[in-house]
Amino acid sequence: MMKFFGRGKDSAVDVSPQSFGHSASASASGPSVNGPARPVRLLYCDEKGKFRMDPEAVAALQLVKEPIGVVSVCGRARQGKSFILNQLLGRSSGFQVAPTHRPCTKGLWLWSAPLKRTALDGTEYNLLLLDSEGIDAYDQTGTYSTQIFSLAVLLSSMFIYNQMGGIDEAALDRLSLVTQMTKHIRVKAGGRTTSASELAQFSPIFVWLLRDFYLDLVEDNRKITPRDYLELALRPVQGSGKDIASKNEIRDSIRALFPDRECFTLVRPLNNEKDLQRLDQILLDKLRPEFRAGLDALTKFVFERTRPKQVGGTVMTGPVLIGITQSYLDALNNGAVPTISSSWQSVEEAECRRAYDSAAEIYMSSFNRTKPPEEVALREAHEEAIQRAMAEYNASAVGVGAMRKKYEELLQKFFRKAFEDFKRNAFMEADMRCSNAIESMGKRLRAACHASDASIDNVVKVLDALLSEYDASCHGPGKYIFSMI
Repeated sequence: MMKFFGRGKDSAVDVSPQSFGHSASASASGPSVNGPARPVRLLYCDEKGKFRMDPEAVAALQLVKEPIGVVSVCGRARQGKSFILNQLLGRSSGFQVAPTHRPCTKGLWLWSAPLKRTALDGTEYNLLLLDSEGIDAYDQTGTYSTQIFSLAVLLSSMFIYNQMGGIDEAALDRLSLVTQMTKHIRVKAGGRTTSASELAQFSPIFVWLLRDFYLDLVEDNRKITPRDYLELALRPVQGSGKDIASKNEIRDSIRALFPDRECFTLVRPLNNEKDLQRLDQILLDKLRPEFRAGLDALTKFVFERTRPKQVGGTVMTGPVLIGITQSYLDALNNGAVPTISSSWQSVEEAECRRAYDSAAEIYMSSFNRTKPPEEVALREAHEEAIQRAMAEYNASAVGVGAMRKKYEELLQKFFRKAFEDFKRNAFMEADMRCSNAIESMGKRLRAACHASDASIDNVVKVLDALLSEYDASCHGPGKYIFSMI
Protein backbone atom coordinates (compact mmCIF):
# COMPACT_ATOMS: atom_id res chain seq x y z
CA MET A 1 0.00 0.00 0.00
CA MET A 2 1.24 3.50 -0.74
CA LYS A 3 2.10 5.23 2.52
CA PHE A 4 0.46 8.57 3.17
CA PHE A 5 2.67 11.45 4.13
CA GLY A 6 1.67 14.22 6.49
CA ARG A 7 0.37 17.58 5.43
CA GLY A 8 3.21 19.04 7.41
CA LYS A 9 6.86 18.25 6.92
CA ASP A 10 7.84 14.85 8.35
CA SER A 11 4.50 14.47 10.12
CA ALA A 12 1.80 11.85 9.79
CA VAL A 13 -1.77 12.68 8.97
CA ASP A 14 -4.91 10.88 10.07
CA VAL A 15 -7.03 10.01 7.05
CA SER A 16 -9.31 7.68 8.95
CA PRO A 17 -13.09 8.13 8.71
CA GLN A 18 -13.14 9.73 12.14
CA SER A 19 -10.76 12.45 11.04
CA PHE A 20 -13.45 13.82 8.75
CA GLY A 21 -16.44 13.06 10.95
CA HIS A 22 -18.12 10.62 8.56
CA SER A 23 -18.11 6.97 7.64
CA ALA A 24 -16.26 7.06 4.33
CA SER A 25 -12.74 5.73 4.27
CA ALA A 26 -9.69 6.76 2.26
CA SER A 27 -6.60 4.83 1.39
CA ALA A 28 -4.25 4.77 -1.55
CA SER A 29 -4.03 1.87 -3.92
CA GLY A 30 -0.75 0.28 -4.91
CA PRO A 31 1.94 2.12 -6.84
CA SER A 32 1.55 2.99 -10.48
CA VAL A 33 2.73 0.68 -13.21
CA ASN A 34 6.05 2.47 -13.55
CA GLY A 35 7.29 3.22 -10.04
CA PRO A 36 5.83 5.17 -7.12
CA ALA A 37 2.64 7.19 -7.38
CA ARG A 38 3.05 10.58 -9.02
CA PRO A 39 1.28 12.90 -11.45
CA VAL A 40 1.21 11.59 -15.02
CA ARG A 41 -0.17 13.36 -18.03
CA LEU A 42 -3.56 12.00 -19.06
CA LEU A 43 -4.02 14.04 -22.23
CA TYR A 44 -2.27 16.84 -24.04
CA CYS A 45 -1.98 18.56 -27.41
CA ASP A 46 1.09 17.63 -29.45
CA GLU A 47 3.23 19.87 -31.65
CA LYS A 48 0.93 19.18 -34.60
CA GLY A 49 -2.13 20.36 -32.72
CA LYS A 50 -3.53 16.86 -32.17
CA PHE A 51 -4.85 15.65 -28.83
CA ARG A 52 -3.09 12.62 -27.39
CA MET A 53 -3.35 10.34 -24.37
CA ASP A 54 -0.14 9.53 -22.55
CA PRO A 55 0.68 5.78 -22.70
CA GLU A 56 1.77 5.76 -19.05
CA ALA A 57 -1.58 7.11 -17.87
CA VAL A 58 -3.38 4.62 -20.12
CA ALA A 59 -1.37 1.74 -18.65
CA ALA A 60 -2.17 2.86 -15.10
CA LEU A 61 -5.89 3.21 -15.84
CA GLN A 62 -6.09 -0.19 -17.51
CA LEU A 63 -5.41 -1.73 -14.10
CA VAL A 64 -8.40 -0.03 -12.46
CA LYS A 65 -11.24 -2.44 -13.18
CA GLU A 66 -13.53 -1.22 -10.39
CA PRO A 67 -15.84 1.84 -10.58
CA ILE A 68 -14.09 5.19 -10.39
CA GLY A 69 -15.06 8.69 -9.37
CA VAL A 70 -13.10 11.65 -10.73
CA VAL A 71 -12.39 14.95 -8.97
CA SER A 72 -10.90 17.66 -11.19
CA VAL A 73 -9.38 20.92 -9.99
CA CYS A 74 -9.30 23.75 -12.51
CA GLY A 75 -8.19 27.36 -12.29
CA ARG A 76 -5.43 29.82 -13.00
CA ALA A 77 -1.81 28.86 -12.46
CA ARG A 78 -0.02 29.58 -9.17
CA GLN A 79 -3.20 29.86 -7.14
CA GLY A 80 -2.87 26.71 -5.07
CA LYS A 81 -4.52 23.93 -7.09
CA SER A 82 -1.72 21.51 -6.23
CA PHE A 83 -2.08 22.31 -2.52
CA ILE A 84 -5.76 21.29 -2.57
CA LEU A 85 -5.01 18.11 -4.51
CA ASN A 86 -2.28 17.18 -2.04
CA GLN A 87 -4.66 17.66 0.88
CA LEU A 88 -7.09 15.25 -0.74
CA LEU A 89 -4.20 12.80 -1.11
CA GLY A 90 -3.28 13.29 2.55
CA ARG A 91 0.14 14.64 1.56
CA SER A 92 2.08 17.84 2.07
CA SER A 93 3.44 17.75 -1.48
CA GLY A 94 3.67 15.51 -4.52
CA PHE A 95 0.99 16.69 -6.94
CA GLN A 96 3.29 19.24 -8.54
CA VAL A 97 3.14 18.85 -12.30
CA ALA A 98 6.08 20.96 -13.39
CA PRO A 99 7.33 24.54 -13.39
CA THR A 100 4.94 26.61 -15.46
CA HIS A 101 7.69 27.77 -17.82
CA ARG A 102 8.41 24.24 -19.01
CA PRO A 103 6.86 23.20 -22.34
CA CYS A 104 4.43 20.33 -22.80
CA THR A 105 2.87 20.58 -19.34
CA LYS A 106 -0.50 21.88 -20.53
CA GLY A 107 -3.35 19.42 -20.40
CA LEU A 108 -4.99 17.15 -17.84
CA TRP A 109 -2.74 15.46 -15.31
CA LEU A 110 -3.69 12.40 -13.31
CA TRP A 111 -2.43 11.14 -9.96
CA SER A 112 -1.32 7.67 -10.98
CA ALA A 113 -2.53 5.80 -7.86
CA PRO A 114 -6.27 6.14 -7.16
CA LEU A 115 -7.64 6.40 -3.64
CA LYS A 116 -9.69 3.46 -2.46
CA ARG A 117 -13.01 4.87 -1.24
CA THR A 118 -16.14 3.59 0.42
CA ALA A 119 -19.06 5.97 0.04
CA LEU A 120 -21.69 6.55 2.70
CA ASP A 121 -24.06 4.19 0.91
CA GLY A 122 -21.45 1.42 1.02
CA THR A 123 -20.38 1.72 -2.63
CA GLU A 124 -16.71 0.90 -3.08
CA TYR A 125 -14.84 2.74 -5.81
CA ASN A 126 -11.54 4.36 -6.76
CA LEU A 127 -11.15 8.12 -6.54
CA LEU A 128 -9.02 9.68 -9.30
CA LEU A 129 -7.67 13.21 -9.04
CA LEU A 130 -7.13 15.41 -12.11
CA ASP A 131 -5.30 18.72 -12.44
CA SER A 132 -5.87 20.98 -15.43
CA GLU A 133 -2.38 22.38 -15.82
CA GLY A 134 -1.95 25.52 -17.86
CA ILE A 135 -5.67 25.74 -18.62
CA ASP A 136 -7.21 28.96 -17.44
CA ALA A 137 -10.97 29.20 -17.69
CA TYR A 138 -10.40 32.65 -19.17
CA ASP A 139 -7.81 32.11 -21.88
CA GLN A 140 -7.35 34.12 -25.02
CA THR A 141 -6.11 31.01 -26.83
CA GLY A 142 -9.78 30.14 -27.09
CA THR A 143 -10.68 26.79 -28.59
CA TYR A 144 -7.91 24.71 -27.01
CA SER A 145 -8.74 25.78 -23.46
CA THR A 146 -12.46 25.38 -24.06
CA GLN A 147 -11.96 21.83 -25.29
CA ILE A 148 -9.77 20.84 -22.32
CA PHE A 149 -12.13 22.58 -19.92
CA SER A 150 -15.08 20.74 -21.48
CA LEU A 151 -13.32 17.38 -21.27
CA ALA A 152 -12.48 17.94 -17.61
CA VAL A 153 -16.13 18.70 -16.88
CA LEU A 154 -17.43 15.69 -18.83
CA LEU A 155 -15.03 13.23 -17.20
CA SER A 156 -15.55 14.43 -13.64
CA SER A 157 -17.83 13.39 -10.82
CA MET A 158 -16.90 16.63 -9.05
CA PHE A 159 -15.39 19.73 -10.64
CA ILE A 160 -13.60 22.20 -8.35
CA TYR A 161 -12.98 25.67 -9.73
CA ASN A 162 -10.12 27.18 -7.72
CA GLN A 163 -9.97 30.99 -7.59
CA MET A 164 -8.43 33.74 -5.51
CA GLY A 165 -10.77 36.31 -3.96
CA GLY A 166 -14.52 36.78 -4.21
CA ILE A 167 -17.05 36.36 -7.01
CA ASP A 168 -17.24 39.57 -9.03
CA GLU A 169 -17.70 40.35 -12.70
CA ALA A 170 -14.04 39.64 -13.43
CA ALA A 171 -14.34 36.23 -11.74
CA LEU A 172 -17.47 35.42 -13.72
CA ASP A 173 -15.75 36.50 -16.93
CA ARG A 174 -12.99 33.97 -16.19
CA LEU A 175 -15.63 31.25 -16.28
CA SER A 176 -16.85 32.38 -19.68
CA LEU A 177 -15.69 29.08 -21.16
CA VAL A 178 -18.85 27.62 -19.65
CA THR A 179 -20.85 29.56 -22.23
CA GLN A 180 -18.68 28.06 -24.98
CA MET A 181 -19.08 24.42 -23.94
CA THR A 182 -22.33 24.01 -25.82
CA LYS A 183 -20.51 24.84 -29.07
CA HIS A 184 -17.92 22.12 -28.50
CA ILE A 185 -20.05 19.27 -27.12
CA ARG A 186 -23.21 17.52 -28.33
CA VAL A 187 -25.47 15.29 -26.30
CA LYS A 188 -26.81 13.49 -29.38
CA ALA A 189 -25.71 13.29 -32.98
CA GLY A 190 -27.20 15.89 -35.28
CA GLY A 191 -26.74 19.45 -36.33
CA ARG A 192 -28.71 21.07 -33.51
CA THR A 193 -26.68 22.93 -30.90
CA THR A 194 -26.90 21.45 -27.42
CA SER A 195 -28.14 23.68 -24.63
CA ALA A 196 -26.48 23.96 -21.23
CA SER A 197 -29.54 22.43 -19.57
CA GLU A 198 -29.22 19.38 -21.85
CA LEU A 199 -25.58 19.00 -20.90
CA ALA A 200 -26.50 19.29 -17.22
CA GLN A 201 -27.54 15.65 -17.00
CA PHE A 202 -23.89 14.72 -17.63
CA SER A 203 -22.38 17.47 -15.49
CA PRO A 204 -20.48 16.88 -12.25
CA ILE A 205 -21.04 18.50 -8.90
CA PHE A 206 -19.61 22.00 -9.24
CA VAL A 207 -17.61 23.49 -6.37
CA TRP A 208 -16.50 27.11 -6.55
CA LEU A 209 -13.54 27.33 -4.16
CA LEU A 210 -12.65 30.89 -3.15
CA ARG A 211 -9.10 31.24 -1.78
CA ASP A 212 -7.76 34.04 0.44
CA PHE A 213 -11.37 35.05 0.99
CA TYR A 214 -11.74 38.15 3.16
CA LEU A 215 -15.36 39.32 2.74
CA ASP A 216 -17.98 39.16 5.47
CA LEU A 217 -20.82 36.99 4.21
CA VAL A 218 -23.71 39.24 5.10
CA GLU A 219 -26.82 40.13 3.10
CA ASP A 220 -29.55 42.48 4.36
CA ASN A 221 -27.91 42.51 7.80
CA ARG A 222 -28.03 38.73 8.14
CA LYS A 223 -25.27 36.18 7.94
CA ILE A 224 -25.36 33.99 4.82
CA THR A 225 -23.55 30.82 3.81
CA PRO A 226 -20.99 30.54 1.01
CA ARG A 227 -23.67 28.68 -0.99
CA ASP A 228 -26.03 31.67 -0.53
CA TYR A 229 -23.22 33.96 -1.63
CA LEU A 230 -22.78 31.92 -4.82
CA GLU A 231 -26.49 31.98 -5.62
CA LEU A 232 -26.64 35.72 -5.11
CA ALA A 233 -23.69 36.17 -7.47
CA LEU A 234 -25.47 34.08 -10.12
CA ARG A 235 -28.68 36.11 -10.03
CA PRO A 236 -29.47 37.87 -13.33
CA VAL A 237 -28.23 41.44 -13.61
CA GLN A 238 -30.99 43.97 -14.07
CA GLY A 239 -30.91 46.19 -17.12
CA SER A 240 -30.61 45.92 -20.89
CA GLY A 241 -28.02 46.18 -23.57
CA LYS A 242 -25.34 43.94 -25.02
CA ASP A 243 -23.07 44.14 -21.98
CA ILE A 244 -25.86 43.14 -19.59
CA ALA A 245 -26.93 40.32 -21.92
CA SER A 246 -23.36 38.98 -21.98
CA LYS A 247 -23.13 39.03 -18.18
CA ASN A 248 -26.42 37.21 -17.83
CA GLU A 249 -25.46 34.63 -20.44
CA ILE A 250 -22.53 33.55 -18.26
CA ARG A 251 -24.74 33.40 -15.16
CA ASP A 252 -27.47 31.49 -16.98
CA SER A 253 -24.95 29.00 -18.38
CA ILE A 254 -23.40 28.29 -14.99
CA ARG A 255 -26.80 27.75 -13.37
CA ALA A 256 -28.03 25.56 -16.22
CA LEU A 257 -24.87 23.50 -16.66
CA PHE A 258 -24.26 22.93 -12.94
CA PRO A 259 -27.59 22.42 -11.17
CA ASP A 260 -25.75 20.70 -8.29
CA ARG A 261 -23.35 23.38 -7.08
CA GLU A 262 -21.65 24.45 -3.88
CA CYS A 263 -19.26 27.13 -2.70
CA PHE A 264 -16.44 26.98 -0.15
CA THR A 265 -14.29 29.79 1.17
CA LEU A 266 -10.77 29.58 2.59
CA VAL A 267 -9.16 32.50 4.37
CA ARG A 268 -5.50 33.30 3.82
CA PRO A 269 -3.62 30.36 5.41
CA LEU A 270 -0.74 32.50 6.73
CA ASN A 271 -0.07 36.18 7.16
CA ASN A 272 3.63 35.98 6.40
CA GLU A 273 4.18 36.40 2.67
CA LYS A 274 7.46 34.46 2.65
CA ASP A 275 5.85 31.50 4.40
CA LEU A 276 3.12 31.44 1.77
CA GLN A 277 5.76 30.73 -0.87
CA ARG A 278 6.64 27.47 0.91
CA LEU A 279 3.21 26.43 2.08
CA ASP A 280 3.88 22.76 1.38
CA GLN A 281 6.66 22.87 3.99
CA ILE A 282 4.56 24.35 6.78
CA LEU A 283 3.05 22.08 9.41
CA LEU A 284 -0.71 22.03 9.23
CA ASP A 285 -1.12 23.08 12.85
CA LYS A 286 0.88 26.23 12.06
CA LEU A 287 -1.78 27.43 9.63
CA ARG A 288 -4.61 29.70 10.74
CA PRO A 289 -7.39 27.80 12.56
CA GLU A 290 -10.04 29.32 10.29
CA PHE A 291 -8.16 28.02 7.26
CA ARG A 292 -7.83 24.54 8.73
CA ALA A 293 -11.54 24.45 9.55
CA GLY A 294 -12.45 25.46 5.99
CA LEU A 295 -10.02 22.90 4.56
CA ASP A 296 -11.54 20.12 6.69
CA ALA A 297 -15.04 21.12 5.57
CA LEU A 298 -14.00 21.03 1.90
CA THR A 299 -12.24 17.67 2.25
CA LYS A 300 -15.21 16.17 4.06
CA PHE A 301 -17.57 17.42 1.34
CA VAL A 302 -15.41 16.01 -1.46
CA PHE A 303 -15.15 12.57 0.15
CA GLU A 304 -18.83 12.39 1.10
CA ARG A 305 -20.37 13.67 -2.11
CA THR A 306 -18.14 12.17 -4.80
CA ARG A 307 -19.63 9.10 -6.43
CA PRO A 308 -18.55 6.80 -9.26
CA LYS A 309 -19.01 8.56 -12.58
CA GLN A 310 -21.96 7.15 -14.46
CA VAL A 311 -23.76 7.91 -17.71
CA GLY A 312 -27.02 6.07 -18.18
CA GLY A 313 -26.39 2.53 -17.08
CA THR A 314 -22.63 2.68 -17.67
CA VAL A 315 -20.41 3.07 -14.61
CA MET A 316 -16.97 4.39 -15.41
CA THR A 317 -13.96 2.15 -14.78
CA GLY A 318 -10.36 2.72 -15.81
CA PRO A 319 -10.78 1.07 -19.24
CA VAL A 320 -14.07 2.92 -19.77
CA LEU A 321 -12.38 6.24 -18.92
CA ILE A 322 -9.70 5.44 -21.50
CA GLY A 323 -12.30 4.57 -24.11
CA ILE A 324 -14.54 7.58 -23.58
CA THR A 325 -11.58 9.99 -23.50
CA GLN A 326 -10.12 8.53 -26.68
CA SER A 327 -13.51 8.77 -28.38
CA TYR A 328 -13.76 12.47 -27.50
CA LEU A 329 -10.19 13.09 -28.68
CA ASP A 330 -10.78 11.26 -31.97
CA ALA A 331 -13.73 13.54 -32.67
CA LEU A 332 -11.73 16.67 -31.84
CA ASN A 333 -8.76 15.52 -33.96
CA ASN A 334 -11.09 14.94 -36.90
CA GLY A 335 -12.54 18.41 -36.60
CA ALA A 336 -15.86 17.11 -35.29
CA VAL A 337 -17.86 17.94 -32.19
CA PRO A 338 -17.71 15.14 -29.57
CA THR A 339 -21.11 13.56 -29.03
CA ILE A 340 -21.69 12.21 -25.54
CA SER A 341 -24.30 9.58 -26.34
CA SER A 342 -22.42 8.23 -29.37
CA SER A 343 -19.10 8.16 -27.51
CA TRP A 344 -20.53 6.32 -24.54
CA GLN A 345 -22.36 3.91 -26.83
CA SER A 346 -19.15 3.11 -28.70
CA VAL A 347 -17.35 2.51 -25.40
CA GLU A 348 -20.18 0.30 -24.15
CA GLU A 349 -20.00 -1.78 -27.32
CA ALA A 350 -16.21 -2.08 -27.20
CA GLU A 351 -16.21 -3.13 -23.54
CA CYS A 352 -19.10 -5.56 -24.00
CA ARG A 353 -17.37 -7.04 -27.03
CA ARG A 354 -14.19 -7.54 -24.99
CA ALA A 355 -16.25 -9.12 -22.21
CA TYR A 356 -17.90 -11.40 -24.80
CA ASP A 357 -14.54 -12.54 -26.19
CA SER A 358 -13.16 -13.19 -22.71
CA ALA A 359 -16.27 -15.11 -21.62
CA ALA A 360 -16.23 -17.23 -24.79
CA GLU A 361 -12.58 -18.09 -24.20
CA ILE A 362 -13.29 -19.06 -20.59
CA TYR A 363 -16.19 -21.28 -21.68
CA MET A 364 -14.04 -23.15 -24.15
CA SER A 365 -11.17 -23.61 -21.70
CA SER A 366 -13.49 -24.57 -18.82
CA PHE A 367 -15.51 -27.20 -20.67
CA ASN A 368 -14.48 -30.60 -19.27
CA ARG A 369 -13.75 -32.69 -22.34
CA THR A 370 -12.90 -35.77 -20.31
CA LYS A 371 -16.55 -36.40 -19.54
CA PRO A 372 -18.02 -39.54 -21.15
CA PRO A 373 -20.17 -38.82 -24.23
CA GLU A 374 -23.45 -39.10 -22.35
CA GLU A 375 -26.14 -36.42 -22.49
CA VAL A 376 -26.33 -35.88 -18.72
CA ALA A 377 -22.55 -35.74 -18.19
CA LEU A 378 -21.99 -33.38 -21.09
CA ARG A 379 -24.86 -31.17 -19.98
CA GLU A 380 -23.33 -30.85 -16.50
CA ALA A 381 -19.94 -29.88 -17.97
CA HIS A 382 -21.68 -27.38 -20.24
CA GLU A 383 -23.55 -25.70 -17.37
CA GLU A 384 -20.40 -25.46 -15.24
CA ALA A 385 -18.52 -23.81 -18.09
CA ILE A 386 -21.39 -21.37 -18.64
CA GLN A 387 -21.37 -20.31 -14.99
CA ARG A 388 -17.67 -19.47 -15.13
CA ALA A 389 -18.00 -17.66 -18.44
CA MET A 390 -21.00 -15.58 -17.34
CA ALA A 391 -19.23 -14.59 -14.13
CA GLU A 392 -16.45 -13.16 -16.29
CA TYR A 393 -18.88 -11.44 -18.62
CA ASN A 394 -20.87 -9.82 -15.81
CA ALA A 395 -17.68 -8.61 -14.17
CA SER A 396 -16.31 -7.05 -17.37
CA ALA A 397 -19.31 -5.87 -19.42
CA VAL A 398 -20.51 -2.30 -18.91
CA GLY A 399 -23.95 -0.75 -19.03
CA VAL A 400 -27.33 -2.22 -18.24
CA GLY A 401 -29.14 -1.50 -21.47
CA ALA A 402 -29.53 -2.84 -24.98
CA MET A 403 -25.81 -3.16 -25.76
CA ARG A 404 -25.08 -5.36 -22.78
CA LYS A 405 -28.19 -7.46 -23.47
CA LYS A 406 -27.20 -7.80 -27.12
CA TYR A 407 -23.82 -9.34 -26.32
CA GLU A 408 -25.28 -11.49 -23.58
CA GLU A 409 -27.73 -12.94 -26.10
CA LEU A 410 -24.89 -13.48 -28.58
CA LEU A 411 -22.96 -15.23 -25.85
CA GLN A 412 -25.86 -17.57 -25.09
CA LYS A 413 -26.05 -18.43 -28.81
CA PHE A 414 -22.34 -19.11 -28.78
CA PHE A 415 -22.72 -21.44 -25.79
CA ARG A 416 -25.54 -23.37 -27.44
CA LYS A 417 -23.71 -23.77 -30.74
CA ALA A 418 -20.41 -24.70 -29.10
CA PHE A 419 -22.18 -27.29 -26.95
CA GLU A 420 -24.10 -28.81 -29.86
CA ASP A 421 -20.94 -28.92 -31.99
CA PHE A 422 -18.96 -30.61 -29.23
CA LYS A 423 -21.80 -33.01 -28.41
CA ARG A 424 -22.20 -33.93 -32.08
CA ASN A 425 -18.48 -34.55 -32.48
CA ALA A 426 -18.34 -36.51 -29.24
CA PHE A 427 -21.26 -38.71 -30.30
CA MET A 428 -19.76 -39.22 -33.76
CA GLU A 429 -16.46 -40.28 -32.21
CA ALA A 430 -18.31 -42.59 -29.81
CA ASP A 431 -20.32 -44.02 -32.66
CA MET A 432 -17.15 -44.65 -34.66
CA ARG A 433 -15.40 -46.18 -31.67
CA CYS A 434 -18.35 -48.46 -30.92
CA SER A 435 -18.80 -49.43 -34.56
CA ASN A 436 -15.15 -50.40 -34.77
CA ALA A 437 -15.52 -52.34 -31.52
CA ILE A 438 -18.59 -54.18 -32.84
CA GLU A 439 -16.79 -55.01 -36.09
CA SER A 440 -13.83 -56.37 -34.16
CA MET A 441 -16.16 -58.32 -31.85
CA GLY A 442 -17.89 -59.88 -34.87
CA LYS A 443 -14.60 -61.08 -36.30
CA ARG A 444 -13.51 -62.58 -32.99
CA LEU A 445 -16.91 -64.21 -32.43
CA ARG A 446 -16.88 -65.75 -35.92
CA ALA A 447 -13.36 -67.00 -35.31
CA ALA A 448 -14.53 -68.67 -32.09
CA CYS A 449 -17.41 -70.33 -33.94
CA HIS A 450 -15.10 -71.70 -36.65
CA ALA A 451 -12.34 -72.83 -34.36
CA SER A 452 -11.37 -76.55 -34.43
CA ASP A 453 -12.41 -76.93 -30.78
CA ALA A 454 -15.59 -74.87 -31.14
CA SER A 455 -18.38 -75.66 -28.76
CA ILE A 456 -21.41 -73.89 -27.39
CA ASP A 457 -19.71 -73.33 -24.03
CA ASN A 458 -16.57 -71.86 -25.61
CA VAL A 459 -18.57 -69.54 -27.89
CA VAL A 460 -20.68 -68.33 -24.94
CA LYS A 461 -17.52 -67.64 -22.90
CA VAL A 462 -16.04 -65.61 -25.77
CA LEU A 463 -19.33 -63.70 -26.16
CA ASP A 464 -19.48 -62.87 -22.45
CA ALA A 465 -15.89 -61.64 -22.54
CA LEU A 466 -16.60 -59.48 -25.59
CA LEU A 467 -19.70 -57.97 -23.97
CA SER A 468 -17.76 -57.10 -20.81
CA GLU A 469 -14.97 -55.58 -22.87
CA TYR A 470 -17.44 -53.55 -24.89
CA ASP A 471 -19.29 -52.34 -21.81
CA ALA A 472 -16.01 -51.14 -20.32
CA SER A 473 -14.84 -49.28 -23.40
CA CYS A 474 -18.03 -47.90 -24.99
CA HIS A 475 -20.34 -45.56 -23.10
CA GLY A 476 -23.41 -43.45 -23.64
CA PRO A 477 -24.61 -43.55 -27.20
CA GLY A 478 -22.49 -46.66 -27.82
CA LYS A 479 -24.71 -48.71 -25.54
CA TYR A 480 -27.73 -47.49 -27.44
CA ILE A 481 -26.06 -48.31 -30.76
CA PHE A 482 -25.14 -51.80 -29.64
CA SER A 483 -28.63 -52.55 -28.40
CA MET A 484 -30.05 -51.70 -31.79
CA ILE A 485 -27.72 -54.10 -33.66
